Amino acid sequence: MGRTGTDHTKRRRAWLVTAGVCALAVVAGVTVATNTNVLGPRDLCDGRLSSEDAGKSLDGFGRVTGKINYADGCFVEQSGWLPGTKDARVALEPMSVNAVDPFGRKVWDMSGAQNILPGALPGAFDQDGNGWVSLPPDCTPIAAGTAQGSRTVLHVNVEQGDVDPVELARLARGAARELAVDHDCIPPAEEPGSAGTDLLEASAVTRSDLAEVCGLTGFTLAATAPAGSPLQEQTSGSRDDAWFCDLSLEQPTTGLDKDQEHGAFARLAIIQNPALAPSAKERGFEHAVCGGKETYFATDSLTFEWASPETEEERAAAAFFPKSDVWDRFTAAARTALACD
Repeated sequence: MGRTGTDHTKRRRAWLVTAGVCALAVVAGVTVATNTNVLGPRDLCDGRLSSEDAGKSLDGFGRVTGKINYADGCFVEQSGWLPGTKDARVALEPMSVNAVDPFGRKVWDMSGAQNILPGALPGAFDQDGNGWVSLPPDCTPIAAGTAQGSRTVLHVNVEQGDVDPVELARLARGAARELAVDHDCIPPAEEPGSAGTDLLEASAVTRSDLAEVCGLTGFTLAATAPAGSPLQEQTSGSRDDAWFCDLSLEQPTTGLDKDQEHGAFARLAIIQNPALAPSAKERGFEHAVCGGKETYFATDSLTFEWASPETEEERAAAAFFPKSDVWDRFTAAARTALACD
């Protein structure tokens, strides 16, 4: 009798252990299924993205999903129910833009303040990961229903959560390539020895060397530096692809309004990327052949007018740079540095 009771107790304990193990397995399975992509799809948005790459770009923890929206765009989401889980959501949508973009007169979408994506599918992203990637010219019909324009870009909008900017740019470029392939407008392969295809991050805003502004040998503004307003610069990109420099002044010595204090008064660029050349040509920027490459020297005069003192008297009082000095000296120095014809 004693042995029977003992055996029953052992069997009961074994059953409880087995039940506990099964329960833990169920919980673990649910956790894996709802908070990771171990059991999820390998491809998202009709195969344009891999769930692994999407997970790398979203700076959180949880299950990654993706779906196509009505405009042939893709929404990528990351979510989970575990404590500390941060949800994230990114939209990647094709949009039609004007021929002069990204150097439009109202908005210049590439500058020294942005992270630049070089290569056959160029783009630009802000510090939060928002930005765009250009598709080949033949891809114009993709976004024909969204706006009247002659170029298509894949617009990236971080709607929720944090992202890894480098990984998100890589994800967007891959999605743009797949989107182009889906619509039979396959982009060209990257050229050997090109500037590379990873995101080039913008520098910090630093005090300029007035004898070598923007790090460009021969570009000097020392003779007309505004008294008490040290020149600042921020650069991004690569000179053998697309390079940018934003110029601004330390404040508040120019008398500008508070909301204008830290804006760039000039944006400069050297464009050799073939995918960006048509936009630069459309704007009528100065052109040259440098080292055998078609090259454009882009200048943004709109921000110069917006951020600088408005009247001639205010300009004189602030000893502000004449616009022609900035453009002419920049272009001359760039031509020399790049050995232009």
